[in-house]
Amino acid sequence: MRRRALLLVPAVLSAVAAEACSHRASPAPAVAPPPVITVSARDTRFVVREHMMAALEMQLSGEPFATAMGRQLAAYSRDWLPPDVYFDPSPSSFGPRTDLPGFSSAIESYEYSKQPMNELAFESSAGLSLAYGPVLNPTAATGAAACGLLRAQVQHLGGASNATSRFVHATTTQANPLGWPGIWPAMEPFESFDPAVAPTNSVSEACSISSDDDPGTTGALVSDDYECDATTLHLVDRAAQVDSAISPGSSGWAGWKSALWIMNYLQVMHDSDEGPVSEVPEDQLAQVGVPGNGVLDVTNGDAAIGTFLGSSDIEGFQAGMMLTGLDDEAQDWLTARTTTDGATLGGFADLGAALAYDASAPLRWFPAEIAVTETTDAGCDFPRATGWAVRTLGSRLLDLAGILGAYASLYALTDTANATVGGSQPCRAYFDGDPFPADDQLPDGEATLHDRALAMIRVALLDLARMHVDPASGLPVDDASATNGAPSRGTTLSATSAAYTLLAIRTTRRALSDQLVLYLNMKPDTATVSTPLDAPALGLPAPLDTATDALNALVAGLADLFYDHLTDATGRAWSGWDVSLAAPTSDDDTLDAHTAAVRALLQGYLATGNTKYRDRALAVYDRVETTFWDPVARVYRTEAGDTSSSVTYTPVRFGLVQAMLRDVYELVASVDRRAALAAQVLDRVGRVNKLVLNGWDDRDGDTQVDYPSECVQVAGPLARGGLQMGERTLSGETGSAPSTSDGGPRVVATDRESDCVPEISAAGLPSALADSITFQIGAAGAAGP
Repeated sequence: MRRRALLLVPAVLSAVAAEACSHRASPAPAVAPPPVITVSARDTRFVVREHMMAALEMQLSGEPFATAMGRQLAAYSRDWLPPDVYFDPSPSSFGPRTDLPGFSSAIESYEYSKQPMNELAFESSAGLSLAYGPVLNPTAATGAAACGLLRAQVQHLGGASNATSRFVHATTTQANPLGWPGIWPAMEPFESFDPAVAPTNSVSEACSISSDDDPGTTGALVSDDYECDATTLHLVDRAAQVDSAISPGSSGWAGWKSALWIMNYLQVMHDSDEGPVSEVPEDQLAQVGVPGNGVLDVTNGDAAIGTFLGSSDIEGFQAGMMLTGLDDEAQDWLTARTTTDGATLGGFADLGAALAYDASAPLRWFPAEIAVTETTDAGCDFPRATGWAVRTLGSRLLDLAGILGAYASLYALTDTANATVGGSQPCRAYFDGDPFPADDQLPDGEATLHDRALAMIRVALLDLARMHVDPASGLPVDDASATNGAPSRGTTLSATSAAYTLLAIRTTRRALSDQLVLYLNMKPDTATVSTPLDAPALGLPAPLDTATDALNALVAGLADLFYDHLTDATGRAWSGWDVSLAAPTSDDDTLDAHTAAVRALLQGYLATGNTKYRDRALAVYDRVETTFWDPVARVYRTEAGDTSSSVTYTPVRFGLVQAMLRDVYELVASVDRRAALAAQVLDRVGRVNKLVLNGWDDRDGDTQVDYPSECVQVAGPLARGGLQMGERTLSGETGSAPSTSDGGPRVVATDRESDCVPEISAAGLPSALADSITFQIGAAGAAGP
């Protein structure tokens, strides 16, 4: 979603400062001092699947949610101090005002979701190197030859996006072998890792970074040099910090997150000044991205000369690199990382064989975990995988959901019948033969991302149906394996897995029927009667005999599971379903069960158009408010009746809470014009984002951070954030800042915004989520940390 950044010079900031503060929301009268919330424990490990599930929700709860609130995105500034100000441009507005739900969504949640994706794809080194990807490196070259292939791709995409004019150096050196200093392109991430890093904090090596949100046409924030040189963003001790294993879950969910952002980057093209270009003459489209081209925006006669790939120099380049990695990842999984016996690894002979895979063929699946050993060759510092072994042989439903969501989204980018996405000029410019091969739009096994995406969808969907779907109930279960080619299934399905499987299946159905679009999938779907994967048939009994039938049956079955069995009319929700007993897995009364139910029921409504799912979702939300919201501590408790002194949040739990609030606002409160419900939701959004993510407990209710006394976690003089461990430039933390209001020498700024989230070089951790955080709810009025 493209927007213009609002740039404020110091004089302007001073002029409006008093007004911004004078129009802060008046705090509600305090009945009694609130309890003081601190942090008792935080696990900083980066667990990829769970992190990327949350990051997906955080992106959807970012700019698109703020837009649904009625906010104008250009009316937020990353430069403004203090943060959280909305410069309301509406005629009826009194001007600047504090806007916790809007700012925490449009800027913080949105950008916090982007940085860990970039960390996995380009910075951390916590994955398999793209230098050895089977599409980029089809002859399995090693050493200097492998690095040369990767260098050539970086340089080519740098030219096509115009990044060579700013960030990708045309001349490479031993210290900068690819062109972008320190870039570490990954083909697929490891499952988990210790994310400790040691970014430089050099005030003398300032860097100006830009994006589609802060483009070169209007300026860019000045930050420390790690934004333009990723060398110090690598793991401090890679071998000791990573779990050297890949998984379809970590690959799938990271891929889904990347695909969603690529779709964002490919909404427009840009000119040589990073101005937006929405349309060029059709007969000149092939010239877009050619260095030195003179293609002009047909709708803007004042545009700079030359049109380039993607929404900005950096993001056009990053989109191309992520597409390269995901294309190679698909080829690797399809041709080398499947198993038929749970012990040995192999693959389909070619893409045609994968696209013809049906129930008559031996069962072939993506094993849940594959351990990797690596070596480093002379002439190339990127490690090469030399050994592979199945570590966990079974199949996990949530992993397949990630694969489906990722490659359905990538398919939409290559599908020219989808007029808004793959058929748009910004997308077609990528897939017209340069930088990526064109496709004939048939599922016929061409060496293209279009056909690899379809092959990944077919294999994942068929294996889901063959291995995970219980024949008696028609419902999938969480875990499955196979013995002598025969599926062996568990009997339980968690509410969280069911909700995200329904999301993935609906995403796949929308993509294959040309309906999937960026952020605008919030209206009921039209009927799907056929898809490109219907021939050949899957070879399973009805209702799973064709891809379309299977998708429709799974959507209906999962939606009805939540309506008929996992919730009731009072709004009570259950944590899971046992297909063997036709009963809930337990009688536990949990927040996760309820938030998952709201997510799933509203997907059921969108997938079918039946309002009964929407009505039930609202009943469940109402019960969340009466049962789990603690009005004194102002936090959602995780179990009904819990009055303990602690509450723990994980990325998935936080993501589900965000999803519940966002979807209830967008699909109920705003549609039905329920002002009281909308106000309640936005109050919860501001509080949950600020407390759980940032680690700010607004103890006096004045909507201003009293730093650091209101920060829930302080070590020495530095606040340590909440679930969000650090932050970077796009959310306002620049590492250093001018020493005076008129731009004096830069000085170190460990928390420039004083929002409780430290800058990454101060934290020694990336802009990413912890694996869990436990909040301690203290006595009312107790002293802060």
